[in-house]
Amino acid sequence: MDQLTSKQISEWEAFDRIDPIGKWREDFRFAKLESLLINIVNQLYHDPKKGKPAMTSPLDFMPDWSGEFKYQEPKKQSVEEMKEVLMSIASSQNKKVKRVERPPVKKQIKQ
Repeated sequence: MDQLTSKQISEWEAFDRIDPIGKWREDFRFAKLESLLINIVNQLYHDPKKGKPAMTSPLDFMPDWSGEFKYQEPKKQSVEEMKEVLMSIASSQNKKVKRVERPPVKKQIKQ
């Protein structure tokens, strides 16, 4: 820091505002990856009868080190909602899978 001019320090500070350096950036990279994976899984396995799945954002997975955001108590599920979830899991596990018959593989013998 002793060798940097005031202009160079200002440039680095401006660069850090555009493209953050450090722990926040690392956390954001992982949050972006987590959000991407959750969105892919939601798109692949959502029930079309229930509408579009909720999309997540990387900010949903960012840790709150400053304590700035207040914790919100999760919504309590009713017994009927819990039963519906369990029944949908059970019905998806009980589906029969059709197996595709494949012709036997012929081995070629080299002569």
